[in-house]
Amino acid sequence: MSAPSPLAATLPPSPPLAAAAVEPVPAYRAVPLGARLRRHAWLLLLPFAFVAYAASFAGVPVIERRHSVLGDADAANFAVLLRDFRLGHRYGNEYAAQHRGLGDNAQKHKIHHVLYAAVGGAAYRAAAPVYRIFGLDERMALYAVNALVTLANLLLLAALLRRVNPHGNPAAPFLLFHAAALSTWVFGSVPESWPFSATLVLGYLLLLRRKQVSPPWMGALLGVVMLNNVFLAALGVLLAVALFAETGGWRGARRTALAALASVATWAGGLAFLSLWDASFRPDRFIRFTLWFKQFTGADLPRTDPYVWKSAATNLYVNSVAGSQPDPAVPQEALLATLRGGGLGLAATLAWVALAAAAAFLLARQARRMLREGGVRAAAADGGVQAALWCAVMLGVTVVLFYPSGFLYSTVVVPPMAVVLCRALDLRMGWQRWLLYATLALMAVVNLGEVLRFRAALMAMS
Repeated sequence: MSAPSPLAATLPPSPPLAAAAVEPVPAYRAVPLGARLRRHAWLLLLPFAFVAYAASFAGVPVIERRHSVLGDADAANFAVLLRDFRLGHRYGNEYAAQHRGLGDNAQKHKIHHVLYAAVGGAAYRAAAPVYRIFGLDERMALYAVNALVTLANLLLLAALLRRVNPHGNPAAPFLLFHAAALSTWVFGSVPESWPFSATLVLGYLLLLRRKQVSPPWMGALLGVVMLNNVFLAALGVLLAVALFAETGGWRGARRTALAALASVATWAGGLAFLSLWDASFRPDRFIRFTLWFKQFTGADLPRTDPYVWKSAATNLYVNSVAGSQPDPAVPQEALLATLRGGGLGLAATLAWVALAAAAAFLLARQARRMLREGGVRAAAADGGVQAALWCAVMLGVTVVLFYPSGFLYSTVVVPPMAVVLCRALDLRMGWQRWLLYATLALMAVVNLGEVLRFRAALMAMS
């Protein structure tokens, strides 16, 4: 062994390795300014997205005059509500079966989507004066409502991605995926309640990422969500999974039952309160009307028919992301029309299917590792697994509710699909990064052309 250097004797002793490891590093040194700016560069997407959504279908008269001319959206009915929302006002007869008018449908939507009608009405009243200040027709402010809602969804998604991102992926590509997806673009550009339902779903998923989930509070919040869309009660599946991941066993079952009781009580209590303005909200009347309307709009095929599942699945998971076909109503065979059209539409669809298959494989492999190392509860607690489960649950909801409306209902599926992509992909891997970027480029080009094609077709109908 060599003798110690004389210089070493004059130096202070080095700190222990463990102590050096835990010494805090100032945030401004840990993350350089350039890196922090790049991390938040996605915020530049917001103004461009707002202009794109607010302008895509503004000034197309048929959207406000005829029912379900664009992707099964109820834009004409919601236009009636947003321009003059009053909780106690009856817009028509929700039970009308013959010669059903816009007011009759508006009354139906006030009952079933009251939170969106209230929030959207307030947004319209705030936006209309701004449009007047800039010399624009204040009627165009109607199209700013869902543009603002979709921007809120992007902010919520950004917050959720920070909590479901083990690989440290940049958020921008996944936010662009949500913003440029066809169903996001279409329904973010017209009055329709489902984008606001996506707001509620994203907010709920974000709260489920907290370290501890409170059954009564999360159950009560689910009851509030159900006031806007009673079928979002399906979020109770994710709440049950989160509670099981925390405690497991019978305790998890008891906590789930407590949350279910709180959600039903809050929902029924909310309806009873709203019935002070309009008796149609009374819980028993709400249930009776909902069952009547479900029968009134009943689909023509049984749920066991394979076509039902194929139609719902393709419009939920494929056409919602990219499409290239001429019919703005987005028919059930929209995927077939896109594939037969060839060109960029076919390329975008194939790229998205390849990306989705890769993400599903990678997430399944990660879930298998979680099961092996931490058991079922560890896998159940994973944000990517929960987002994938929600996408699967919505397929069942669509089949039960109204399978031809898969494209419309996909607005609450596309953001969780972005979460699944962020959780599964590792963009440090070259093939995963380039597959994602190629898909995004094709999506943006194809969907821009599709929106312009839809606008031209609707203008011709006007």
